[in-house]
Amino acid sequence: MGPIARARTFAQGISKGLWQIGIHLRITILKAVAVISALPETIREQIRQWRGHTVELPVEEQRALLAEYYAHFEQLAELICDSAFAEDGTPWQEEYTRLRKWLQRAYPQIRPYLTAHLNCDPSDTEFGLRTVGRPTDAMEALFCAETLDEIIRLDGGNLIGRLERARSALYRYGDYLRTYLEQNDS
Repeated sequence: MGPIARARTFAQGISKGLWQIGIHLRITILKAVAVISALPETIREQIRQWRGHTVELPVEEQRALLAEYYAHFEQLAELICDSAFAEDGTPWQEEYTRLRKWLQRAYPQIRPYLTAHLNCDPSDTEFGLRTVGRPTDAMEALFCAETLDEIIRLDGGNLIGRLERARSALYRYGDYLRTYLEQNDS
């Protein structure tokens, strides 16, 4: 190998390395921007909580909301499983759209109570970033996409785990409410 060939190989290696560094830098910046853009709302929520401005529902209302939410969640889980099994969400899209609207309205009411019972996984946050451009938790990741096909296509093999994390959080929250009521009734 002559000096010209070595110089060309060296230059190509440098340009490839710079290209890879540029890609990694862009990805890191995008992730940092997503985290920073989510901070103001998180900070506002925390300040409201510190000041005592959160709306606390009585335990009986929490139980009623949880029961209704759980029924809708199970319908959503069934739709997602059916469409994933069929590898096509089109037949169930209308029902998904209806459920999605309801869940999007109800989730902010139950989220402050459910968050303590959710197991966190980075795949849930990444799914939200890919679909809606902001981080999501396991529950919200199940209905943040516009279509069932989008959920299946962008899943990345984490759908069953995401469903189980969300369902487990609902179970644990229900157990917490039952225990709380038992302890305060006696």
